Amino acid sequence: MAMKNDPAALYALTNSIQPLRRAWLQAVSNTLGQSGISNSLATAVLLVSRRPEGTQQNTLAEDIGINPGALVRTLDQGEAAGLLERREVKGNRRVKEIHLLPKGKALAQQMEQRLSELRAQLLGDLPAAQIEQTTATLRLFEERINQYLRGKN
Repeated sequence: MAMKNDPAALYALTNSIQPLRRAWLQAVSNTLGQSGISNSLATAVLLVSRRPEGTQQNTLAEDIGINPGALVRTLDQGEAAGLLERREVKGNRRVKEIHLLPKGKALAQQMEQRLSELRAQLLGDLPAAQIEQTTATLRLFEERINQYLRGKN
């Protein structure tokens, strides 16, 4: 796929991603710090809340970007706090699904509201077309990276 874009512009784009991610995660951490739970548990609660039917433990670990074994302690904390529960999957007792309990759902709604306010504060003055174009560009970049990693470049 031959491109005619300036290599310096492509370099600037790709090298802006990690600092952006780091800054965003810090802003999210500051915003969610009021929730009274660890960042790892807050992340787990938010991701599970976005899948009301529940999610398998290994899928959740992948979404968070950690080893499934590393997620166990976080889930233990979530269960102890009454935020979530692990359920056995019918037909496979080794696989666990994670579901939010009412307290976890309420907390997730509060955190989503705070994140919505943060997004509005940081991006609310940008034109919708600019946000849509940026989102489309990043999604296309992600798709092409995944194709590359699968050897379909």
